[in-house]
Amino acid sequence: MQPRQLFQRHRRTAGRRLEESPPPRRDFALASPQLTTSLLMNPSQAPSPVDEAREHSRTGLAALVNPLSFRMSLHDRASGTAELITRHGGRVFRVGNLAEIEAALEQAVDQPVDRLVIAGGDGTLQAVVSWLARHIRDDRAMPQLVLLCAGRTNYVAEDIGTQRHLMKTLETILSTRPCQLHPIDRPTLRLVHPSIGEQHGFFMAGAMVDEVIRHVHRWQAERDNWLRRRHAASTVGVLSIGLRWALRRHRFELPRLRVEAEGLGSLDDNCRFLMLSSLNHDSSLVDPYARRGEGPLRITAIRSGAKRLPWRLPKVARGRFSAGMTQRNGYLSGRCRNIVINNISSITLDGQEFDLDRAHPLEISSGPVFRFLRP
Repeated sequence: MQPRQLFQRHRRTAGRRLEESPPPRRDFALASPQLTTSLLMNPSQAPSPVDEAREHSRTGLAALVNPLSFRMSLHDRASGTAELITRHGGRVFRVGNLAEIEAALEQAVDQPVDRLVIAGGDGTLQAVVSWLARHIRDDRAMPQLVLLCAGRTNYVAEDIGTQRHLMKTLETILSTRPCQLHPIDRPTLRLVHPSIGEQHGFFMAGAMVDEVIRHVHRWQAERDNWLRRRHAASTVGVLSIGLRWALRRHRFELPRLRVEAEGLGSLDDNCRFLMLSSLNHDSSLVDPYARRGEGPLRITAIRSGAKRLPWRLPKVARGRFSAGMTQRNGYLSGRCRNIVINNISSITLDGQEFDLDRAHPLEISSGPVFRFLRP
């Protein structure tokens, strides 16, 4: 074969390969000319995925480890988590209460932080996002969060998909290129009230739901025995108050509330259930919000005398609100953008208890959007 024919054949083959090759990925930053030249001359200098992930960690990795959180207190996981973070070049802050969390965050953001590991429960997360939302106004400076299932209920971790295999999840995230992770975004509920200032979280409870959560907290704190230290302690606590109610040994307080959900409707009556969330609950069996309205906030408020409520509770739990479950019949549920609640005196936000002066309204809107990293 002549040289000219060889050249033409090579050009046709190269053209076919180019057409068959997949389109280039766009999620990598362009390398500098010096780095490109260096790698072409010596491909062995290209960093491995693990080396690249560790180098990325050293540029801005910090972690808040709460040894008092339920799963962190078992099997010495707090020390194991701290060692893993340190091995990847991160800074570790051990925290156990609100003051320590806020002090640790203030130290952490003195240096650029692009990834913040939260090894704690929902309460630890609530304190973290509240501080970050109040102190970091520039979205570009907001760290991406790595949330571990270190608490007992791990309500938020379940929603975003990091509720299992705590140590394995952390190791995978830290050892994987950022572009190969699967981030997910969630906005916060932004609560404003003179009694609590500005607080942020992902799930708020009022009325009976708030009372049940507070009962479980007290029940767990009454005695330190094996049952109240188990994974199912929260479930057992709920069953205990349910049994007392069934035996007429407990009577729930049903506060009279005025709930106004912008674009969705209002409810002014004694309220049995009050729940708000900014989570999706895509993979959860319990998702008690109607598929109505628009906006980042989800709310369900049900008055004490709601029509056929005992028979409709299974539907409420799964978010299957029928056409008859309307405001007129005592059901307010769906999506909206802003909420105002009058005459409310107590709530729990991500499991944290807050007491309010009922003379002032509680205003709820959408807060900043946080990005959570997942394997």
